[in-house]
Amino acid sequence: MRRYFIVPTLIILSLFFAQTGFSQSSKELNAIKDDIKSLKAGQESIQKELTEIKKQLKAKPAPAEFKETVVDVDGDPSKGSKDAKLALIEFSDYQ
Repeated sequence: MRRYFIVPTLIILSLFFAQTGFSQSSKELNAIKDDIKSLKAGQESIQKELTEIKKQLKAKPAPAEFKETVVDVDGDPSKGSKDAKLALIEFSDYQ
């Protein structure tokens, strides 16, 4: 019978004393609230900047359409087959 009285008493006392360890002062809570407000303001400004960047990217004109070009390289030094489907031409200037 005595054990049934001691266990609930210990539980109640531990809960009562544990509350004081978790409490924070109003100054600490206000500081945390201010930090949260500043973080939210920073996030809002980032969202506005991202929206503006998206608008600018959408307004950017499309790149020019690709047009096939034929370059005459007859008589120039070359390597490989002349009937190749793709020719890689390097223009350079030796000085």
